[in-house]
Amino acid sequence: MRLLRSIIVGFAGLTLLASCGAGGEDQGTEYAPNMYHSVAYEPYSQIDDWDAGRWLTSIDYPKDPMHDSTGHAEFYNSNIYNPNRMNMREPAPNTVRRNAQGWLPYRLPNDSTGLRLANRLRNPLDSTAQVLAEGKALYEMYCDHCHGAKGAADGKVATGVKVDDKEKSAYAGVANLTGAAYKNISEGHIFHVITYGKGLMWPHGSQVSPEDRWKIAKYVKALQK
Repeated sequence: MRLLRSIIVGFAGLTLLASCGAGGEDQGTEYAPNMYHSVAYEPYSQIDDWDAGRWLTSIDYPKDPMHDSTGHAEFYNSNIYNPNRMNMREPAPNTVRRNAQGWLPYRLPNDSTGLRLANRLRNPLDSTAQVLAEGKALYEMYCDHCHGAKGAADGKVATGVKVDDKEKSAYAGVANLTGAAYKNISEGHIFHVITYGKGLMWPHGSQVSPEDRWKIAKYVKALQK
């Protein structure tokens, strides 16, 4: 009797372990399906079988006009209000995404023509104390190490540091933003250069948001004064 019991327990254990395996289209046995399958609409998952997961359903889901006898089952996640029950719809043709401020993406090209046109751009931000303070904080974060605290091209990266009485990390040629050659550049010019880079300066468009680039431009013009 003990041997038979051991055989049954062993067989049950092997069956349990075997059911854990998954591969290809077989996802294995799910012991807590509610943790794997979200009831919410999922853009990358399209389960349109009304009865999928009926054995698990414990909630009275809303009825659909096409299925007026009962609500959908647990795994169903198609959107009944969209054509073909799609969860994620493509945007209308030729639509352009705007950011939180309602601004369109920056489209001027990274060439001499783009830089010339950028020189005419108007900063959408006002020169408030808050904008300048935030611009200063951003400048100190992204620009100070090269251009220096006052914009005089005397940051640690530009001037280098001495290690064992030897100059290290020199990056000669950083723009002196307070120099005569840069006094008349516009905030649009600064925004463009931050976006794409110019000369020794590398692009920062992927690191600094458009709004923050405009704030830095505001602060740079304040430094020049």
